[in-house]
Amino acid sequence: MPFLKNLHDFLRRKECPYTQLVKYVICGGISVVADMTVFYLLAWLVFPCLKPGDPVVELIEMLGFSIHSVSPETLMRNYWIIKGFCFVVSNIVVYILNILYVFESGKHRAHHEIMLFFLISLVVFLVGTGFGAVLIGKAGWHITYTYAFILTVSVAANYILRKFVVFKR
Repeated sequence: MPFLKNLHDFLRRKECPYTQLVKYVICGGISVVADMTVFYLLAWLVFPCLKPGDPVVELIEMLGFSIHSVSPETLMRNYWIIKGFCFVVSNIVVYILNILYVFESGKHRAHHEIMLFFLISLVVFLVGTGFGAVLIGKAGWHITYTYAFILTVSVAANYILRKFVVFKR
């Protein structure tokens, strides 16, 4: 099919910074879907960490399901546990997609590139998740609003650091 071949060719080009940014956002979006799927399934079914009034809780309840309320201490602990799982899953997904479609590999040896990629991701993750914990615990934000805010800041930070530190420009 010519359309699929043209789309594939477009996705494989990495030199244009504008298409690179668009592809980064698309690949990041796929990673976010993986992250959110893992996060909300674990937060709902395995490590309860959702509060009444959260938009996702309202959707779950609208569908006829219920959530388990937990203490603020348990919520915080479970939030960090879940974010750890999400970090691993989403970074594996986005690393593979970034190499295939966004950035040019080869600035560093492969194992250094992977280590730098995950190290930068870890720093952004820890700062973002820590700030998210403050927004949830001290400012009273709902998980979903915190998630969206931290996600936006993290996407920008990761793009800049990955583009200029990890991969060829």
